[in-house]
Amino acid sequence: MQSVEAKKWNWDEYQREVIESPPEKRILVDAGPGTGKTAVACGRVAWLIKNGMYGDKIWLISFTRTAVQEIRNRIKDFLNDEESAYAVRVATLDSHAWKIHSGFDGGAELLGTYNENIEKLTKMIREDRDQEISDYLETVEHLIVDEAQDIVGMRADLVLEIIGKLSDNCGITVFSDEAQAIYGFSVDEETIEMERDHKTLPDKIREKMGTKFSSCQLKKVFRTDSHTLNELFTTTRHKVLTPSDIPLKKLNEIRNEISDLADEKNIPRIDKRKENYPEDSFILYRRRAEVLLAASFLGKTPHRIRMSGLPQCIHPWVGICLSEHIEKTLSKKDFMDYWNHGVESTPMVKDIDPASAWYQLYLLAGKTDTVLDMNLLRRRLGQEKPPAELCSPEVGTRGPIIGTIHASKGREAENVYLMMPEELNEYRDVNENTDYNEETRVLYVGATRARKYLGVGNGFNHHFAKKVQSGRVFSDMKKMNAMVEIGREWDISATGIAGKDYYNDADTISKNQKILHCYMNRITMAHAEIDRDCGFVYRLIPEDQNEDIVVLSKQALSNDLFEIGKTISGDNRRPPDKLKHLRIYGLRTIVLPPDSLECNNLHEPWARSGIMLAPVILGYTKEFFPYYRERN
Repeated sequence: MQSVEAKKWNWDEYQREVIESPPEKRILVDAGPGTGKTAVACGRVAWLIKNGMYGDKIWLISFTRTAVQEIRNRIKDFLNDEESAYAVRVATLDSHAWKIHSGFDGGAELLGTYNENIEKLTKMIREDRDQEISDYLETVEHLIVDEAQDIVGMRADLVLEIIGKLSDNCGITVFSDEAQAIYGFSVDEETIEMERDHKTLPDKIREKMGTKFSSCQLKKVFRTDSHTLNELFTTTRHKVLTPSDIPLKKLNEIRNEISDLADEKNIPRIDKRKENYPEDSFILYRRRAEVLLAASFLGKTPHRIRMSGLPQCIHPWVGICLSEHIEKTLSKKDFMDYWNHGVESTPMVKDIDPASAWYQLYLLAGKTDTVLDMNLLRRRLGQEKPPAELCSPEVGTRGPIIGTIHASKGREAENVYLMMPEELNEYRDVNENTDYNEETRVLYVGATRARKYLGVGNGFNHHFAKKVQSGRVFSDMKKMNAMVEIGREWDISATGIAGKDYYNDADTISKNQKILHCYMNRITMAHAEIDRDCGFVYRLIPEDQNEDIVVLSKQALSNDLFEIGKTISGDNRRPPDKLKHLRIYGLRTIVLPPDSLECNNLHEPWARSGIMLAPVILGYTKEFFPYYRERN
């Protein structure tokens, strides 16, 4: 059988054992951080294809959407064959589940939650009276699951049901690291989900079908050449995995060990640091509110943000090219004309060439090699979670990445600044709702993102934030003031950009769309002023403009501000007149599906194109909430 050699990897014996195992073999792979499990998973796919398996017969389940594109790129590099790489069915479990569910249930609703979809599909597979799903799943010849330690509860049950329907000759490769299992945290990265069943997928496989799986381990750490970091990746990992009768004591011990093994301890907080952070750096915090606070201290200094709750950042070249295209199809020639007239004249759009851009769109909605179906493209880009390959993984375009530990999972950087919670006192700080074993693993995940340098310090432990029902973070500062998060996923919508309720004519919108080009790859300060005549909405005004360029969402933002006003005072408080110290981090594209009711209230041509540019904004600003009768 043919071997697969990566361009930058010489497989060791443990990696090769996984990659070149017989196609029908079922394996549980224990793979700690830095042992190359994603590379091995991609190498496994490439080896299977080189030895005769068709790419569309291989399913790979990735835990995050961000990893999907990285996996595709690696498979493509190993194979040197883009078409075969894209044939492999790489997706998150939720995405795989939706595709199966919608394919076998004509009444499947895209607007339903992912959890509802998981539950319905699991039931469908169990019942499957007509054997249609079973017949479909029997066509799969190899299933690969990455980050399996984070698949728990109903999702683990779904994967077990899928495995039960696969052919006996279908191979399965499952990668996991129990030391990185931080599955208990919901999408906001702070609230623990109250899943009754916290058994991981590997646990359930061992329990219910262990005799059909063999076990192996990736042992060598490739991520770092540092002796102390290597000890952190291996010896500390063993301690994290060792059960303890006193979880809080273990948490503090691991915290102190991470500090002892770090290259530098007691590093200054971001608000007290004098020198700049290197470009390839992570600055990691435990909570979203800390990320927001840290970013506010950097102001216009280049940096990026990675955490939950941010908008889906479809690449701006999509909006630059297609915002005024109203036909039902798009030819390759017209696309190249749009590119030449729009993207080529826009500063700093250098991350992709037009041929690659066209190919990405073709893969999503190509009718032929030279024609796209625009309705199909809008349906796919207009999903709640658009394809990861057309999106940026974080807000901002350059500088160090400030993020939560949770959002950094699966990523790595040369330099990591881990801002840890303070050591907890077992008599004073014990919280019966805290899973200290999980908190231990969270710290371990953060520390093991480093390739070269690890510095540790304390986070903003004094800063306690709350959330309104939508998930927006705020902090009560007393005297009717509050720090408020601005820039949530729905704070800017198509209506706020091109809506007839907010703008009288299309010319104003066209002018605003052109102005946005100026904010492509830099951070620009802005503020938002309230417009009472339009029902307490805010108009965003950049620091270098005299007029607004977009209206912030009444439904998402203004309503939350009314709720925050009531929460901090209990009185009849209204939102602030001005939101200060906001930052524009760049641009993204908003895409509405063709059947979106929101299109009905937009100016032309955006009502028909459903595509437009939007600024990406963020702020954690201290604001005063006045009484209704007060007018400043």
